[in-house]
Formats: sequence, structure tokens, C-alpha cells
Amino acid sequence: MKAAKITPLTIQQYAKISDEIDDEIDRVVHAGMLAAKCIKHPEFGDIILISSTTDADVLMIHL
Repeated sequence: MKAAKITPLTIQQYAKISDEIDDEIDRVVHAGMLAAKCIKHPEFGDIILISSTTDADVLMIHL
């Protein structure tokens, strides 16, 4: 199994990646955080985007 990578993103990077996603398969909002599991990003493959609903903090988890 590959180790997952966690990459902090700027809002511009998050917007660009969000536009490139073919399919969002699950979304969870909890305690001011949003997590969206996505598949088939052309560069990163399967990813999970995690963002704060109150701040501009965004992370991407990918293999």
C-alpha cells in the first residue's frame, strides 16, 4: 500500500483542482470542516479535499 500524501493548498489551487474533478463521490460536513472524496483527478488520481467552512485553510490527501 502506498503512503498517502497531505498537501496544503491555496484557495486558487483548490478552485483549480475542484474544476478538474470528474466525480465527487462523498461529502461530509462536520464541526466547521468539509471533506469531499473525489475520483479521477487527471494529475493526482483519487483525492480527498478537506477545507474549513470558516477559514481559508485547505488540504488535499492523495496517493
